[in-house]
Amino acid sequence: MKGTAAARWARAGGLLLAFALVGLTTACSGEPSEKELRKQATSPAAESRRSLEEQKLRALIERLTAVEGLQHVLTRFVDSCGRPYNGSIFENNRSPHTLECDMQAVAYFGVRGDLTDVLHRIRAADLAAWGPHDDEGRDIPHAAGTVTYALDYHRNHGRYPDGSLMAAPPLEAPGLRIDWDRPDLPLTNRIEEPDLCPTAGSGIYQRCSTAPEAPMSVASARARYGTVLTLGSGGSSSSASNYFTVTRGK
Repeated sequence: MKGTAAARWARAGGLLLAFALVGLTTACSGEPSEKELRKQATSPAAESRRSLEEQKLRALIERLTAVEGLQHVLTRFVDSCGRPYNGSIFENNRSPHTLECDMQAVAYFGVRGDLTDVLHRIRAADLAAWGPHDDEGRDIPHAAGTVTYALDYHRNHGRYPDGSLMAAPPLEAPGLRIDWDRPDLPLTNRIEEPDLCPTAGSGIYQRCSTAPEAPMSVASARARYGTVLTLGSGGSSSSASNYFTVTRGK
């Protein structure tokens, strides 16, 4: 009897699994194919948005390159389109999109001379509103992410008067982040070499480039200039994040 009951439970479990797989297959059958998505990712509308966002990123990098004391070393661009994450079959968080395209860039610079002088010039260049500001546009005192805080961090060697550690000093703005080597301060930071570009042809749409094509390595830049600084762009607060999407049902 026990064996018969176990067999019935096994058959019932198998049927439930089969129904679940049928439901999953049915749900997935309505999704566009990779060929269809690739066509949308290379459509005139996608290319127009792609060109606009790339121009904005390159213009920002050029403005930072023009800051005295910064020497451009390399820029790595990654532009990709893919299916959004819809969670597992047990989650109810289906994306309204069938395709999402995202662009990110990281530019590397050698720092000539004193870093704090360069930070002053970055603020004067007015690339972005770094960190939180008050109603009159001034840096909020002691707020991480501002140029004022970064200058205080270096002036005080990363510690408050009572000896406690200050938070890390990178400059932060919506979709942007400037960071740099800090080998001799409490919150040590060392800019790493950029990742290699993924294998060509992987995914629905992917474009990755490094300029110049044969750049100086980060280690060589550090040996030459002493400090390496990066400008990273992208992320959820950036217009380059989901710069092109295809809404489900279109």
